[in-house]
Formats: sequence, C-alpha cells, structure tokens
Amino acid sequence: MIPAAADTDPPDYLTLMKAQEMWKVADGSGITVAVVDSGFKEVPGVRSESVLPGVSVMSPPIKEPDKKYPPHDDVDGHGTTMTAAIVGDGSGGAPKGLAPGAKIMPVRTSLGTPMAFAAGAEGAKGIRYAADNGAKIINLSWGDYYAFEKIKPAVQYAQSKGVLVFAAMGNDGAGNNATNLITRIPGVIGVGAIDETAEPLDLSSHGPNTDLSAYGSKARIRCKENTTWCVADGGTSYATALASASAALVWSAHPDWTGNQVARVLIETAGGPVDGAKRNDWVGYGAARPSWVLLKKAGNPGAPDVDPLAPAPTNAPAPAPSHTAAAAAPAEAAEAGLPWQWLALGAVVAGLGLAGTLIVKRRRR
Repeated sequence: MIPAAADTDPPDYLTLMKAQEMWKVADGSGITVAVVDSGFKEVPGVRSESVLPGVSVMSPPIKEPDKKYPPHDDVDGHGTTMTAAIVGDGSGGAPKGLAPGAKIMPVRTSLGTPMAFAAGAEGAKGIRYAADNGAKIINLSWGDYYAFEKIKPAVQYAQSKGVLVFAAMGNDGAGNNATNLITRIPGVIGVGAIDETAEPLDLSSHGPNTDLSAYGSKARIRCKENTTWCVADGGTSYATALASASAALVWSAHPDWTGNQVARVLIETAGGPVDGAKRNDWVGYGAARPSWVLLKKAGNPGAPDVDPLAPAPTNAPAPAPSHTAAAAAPAEAAEAGLPWQWLALGAVVAGLGLAGTLIVKRRRR
C-alpha cells in the first residue's frame, strides 16, 4: 500500500460515472445502507452526520459476558472504507462517496479482530437487525463458509422485508477461484471487480453468481490498523460498496420503487460484455451505470414483486454465452465505478476460500 498523496491518486471513477451530474438529480438522500462489516471509526473524510448510531453484534469474551462493543469503532478499517466509498466527503485523503446523501447504518461484527471466526454468525444477526431497523440496502463485502446456514435465512428474512442485498464475489480469481457462498442465495446481487478500462481484475472471483461489476483497482482505503488513508487495490469489497451506492442513487431518485425494480434497472442498464452477450461469469450483466437511469432515464422498472434475477420461463431461449470477459466499451463500462481490494479479514475470508465449488444460483421467485 502507498500513502494517499497527489501523485498517487487513483483513477477518478466518479468522473467516469458522471457523479457530479447524477448528484443534481439524486445523491442517495432518504436511503439507509447497512454496512455489515468491521464497524466504523470516525475519521477524516466521513462526516458524523452521514453515519447513524448503528449496532454492534460482536460476541463478548467468555470471561466477560457483559462486555459491550461500540458500533462506532473499527480496529481493521474495512468497514470504515466501505462507509467512505458510499458517503465519504473526500477530505483528508478519503474517497468521495458515490452516494454522499445516503445514511450508513454501521453493523459491527468481529471482522478484523482475533475473534473473526465468529463474524459470520454475528453477521447473520446483524442482517436481521438492519432489516428491522430501516435499512433499504445491505452491503456484505465479506463471506463466511462455516456460518452460511445461519446467514442464508437471515438474508432471506431481509429480502422478505423488501431489502436489497449486495455481496462481494471474493478475491480469489487468481487462485482457485473460490466464490462467496452468500452470492448464491436467490436474489442476492453478486458483485465482481473491474479496472478503469472495464477489464475484469484477475483477483476477482467469478462464476454463474456474478450479477454486476464495479471498479476494483486502485482506490483510497484505510490502512495501518485504521490510522491513515492509503492507495491500494480495492477488489470486490470496494466494488460491492459502489454497487450498493449505485442502488442508493437510483432508489433516492425513485423512492416509490421496490428493491426488485431498483435491481432490474441496474441490470438492464449495465455495461454488458463487449461481445454482445447478455452476461458472462466475470462481469455478470456488466458494470453498474446508475447515470443511465438518472440522466438518460433508461431502464424499465417492471413489476414491483418480481425478482429480475429469477429464472426465465423454460420455453424461453437461453441467453447467448460469452467468451469475452470484459464489459462494454471502456468509456461506458467504466461508469460502473471503481471497487477496492478486500482487506484481509482473517478467518472469515479464509473460510470464503474453502467455498471453491461453484453452485448455480437458484434465484428467488
């Protein structure tokens, strides 16, 4: 990682995404995004009024069963970075958030601590809390193999309350391509990572559960135990935060839409594979381009209660396969936004690495 200095600035993905123009239409106001992660630490670059009180679901030590952990703390910096990617004000070396008018609900788990092995089960509890306390979008920039059976019903509960859930595909594309099991839950939007030219990052895990993509190359992240801002690859974690922010922009502009409708227009307007295929396993349906919805009025929201990722009728032709990984033309696909590399999350990411078998997602009906 390198310090966030003028000569090391990452590509300006906000310009590529036409953020300044979009903010004249909508900036995420009225939308709460729950960042279920390592918590949030008040740092330069994130205004306190952008972050709600939130909750900590961290498990207390066995010898200190009454110990409490504040949600506004983050020893790792991962959750703080996701928060900044969505609502940061751009000062002090921080990124400017893609949806600066949104509110973040920090849900702190044990990610980034020696107790990270408990984060999956804690995250399941946090997902339910977010769904019950006003979150419209839940951002999951992590995965857990061992706690999947607890996470799945929690996600489904959130979806039953109309919450839109985004999850990172994982950062093992250059390894054994282990993918985040959470992305196979019907209706969850799995997010892959691309660079500023809309080429998929080698590190981005990929497969049939990839639905959208966003930039995941150099970006501003919290580093050195959450003491400063640095520039490093953002990976699918940062990409997921930008996808969640894209949904917040669209939902802010169309508060009467349902989560299904927001997801549908994001999928319809995504910068698809360059070979013209409907989707591929690297970029999914393509790079998220909320500007097409806000500025070009593109995308048909469709039925409010129909999951846009549900299987097509059996008599419908299957979409053409794609053998080209890249998303649409760079100038357009780069509008997807630039994601950030998923920081080491200890046992939880290690658990993600064990989920190597790709399972075709059974979409929510």
